Amino acid sequence: MSIDAKRRSAAAAFVGLLILSVFWPAPVVVTNDVCCHVPIAVDDLSFLGREAPSYDVVFWCIAGLLAIAIVQTGGRASSPPTLWPGRPKWAGWKPALLLLAVGSVIVALIWRYLDEPATALAERVQSDCTEALIRYLNRFGGGMNPAMVVIFFLLAGLAYQSRRWVAYGVAMALSGALAGILVQIVKYTVGRSRPELWFGAFHHARTSASSFPSGHTVGAFALAGVLFLASPSRTMRAIAFLLAAAVGLSRILAFRHWTSDVAASALIGTFAAFVFTRALVTGLTTDSSPRP
Repeated sequence: MSIDAKRRSAAAAFVGLLILSVFWPAPVVVTNDVCCHVPIAVDDLSFLGREAPSYDVVFWCIAGLLAIAIVQTGGRASSPPTLWPGRPKWAGWKPALLLLAVGSVIVALIWRYLDEPATALAERVQSDCTEALIRYLNRFGGGMNPAMVVIFFLLAGLAYQSRRWVAYGVAMALSGALAGILVQIVKYTVGRSRPELWFGAFHHARTSASSFPSGHTVGAFALAGVLFLASPSRTMRAIAFLLAAAVGLSRILAFRHWTSDVAASALIGTFAAFVFTRALVTGLTTDSSPRP
C-alpha cells in the first residue's frame, strides 16, 4: 500500500471513530427500531459514558479496532515537508497580548449589549431540528471526544514517526489542561448564573451552575487553536475553527451560556493554545509526516 493510501486509510479510521463517538449509541437504536424491536437500555438521547456501561464496552471495542487500523497504516513519508518556510508572524508575544486586549474589550461589549438579545433570538429559533443539532454539536466539545482528538494525533504521530503530530497532541493536551484550570478558577470567582437559571446580576451561582466561562467552548478552542495556529493545511485550520465555533454556538442555543461567556471562552482557549503551540510546535522546522 502506498503512503498516500495509508494516509487516507488512517484519516478514514479517525473520521469513523469521531462520528461513532458523537452519534453513539444511535446506530444500535436505529437498527433496533428498524428490524429487532427488542427492549434496550439506551435511546437516541443517550450519551457515551452516561447511562449503559455495557454499551460503552461495545463502543470501546470498536474504538480499539479503529485505533489499531490507524497504527497499522503508519509509515514514514517519502519526503520531509517543511513545517514553516520562515518564522511565523504570530510567533512573538505581541500578537497574543493584542488579541487578549482587543478580545477583552469585545467580550465586555457583548456582555453589555448582546447577551440578552442573542438569548432571546435563541428562544425564537428553537425547534426539534435545532434541539437535535444542539445535542450532537455539544458532543464535539464534551465527553471523550476532545481526548480522542488528542489520542489520534499521538497515535498517528507515533505510527508515522512524526514529531510534528506528536507535538500537536502534546500541545492540545497541555492547552486543554491549562484552559480547564482557568475555567474552574474563573467560574468560582465570577459565579454568573446560566441563562436557564438567571436569578439576577448579583446572584453568585455555585460552580456547577456557573455560566462564565463555557468549559465546552474553552476546551474546543484550546484544541482547535493548536491546529489553527500551527497546521500548514488551510482545510485543517478551517475545519478546526468551524467545529470549535459550532460547539460555542450550541452552548448559546442550549441556554447553557450567554454569548459573552462563549466569546470569552474562545479567547481563553485560543490563548492557551498559543502558549503551548509556540513552545512545542514552532521549533520544528522539518518533519517526516504528511501535511495534516
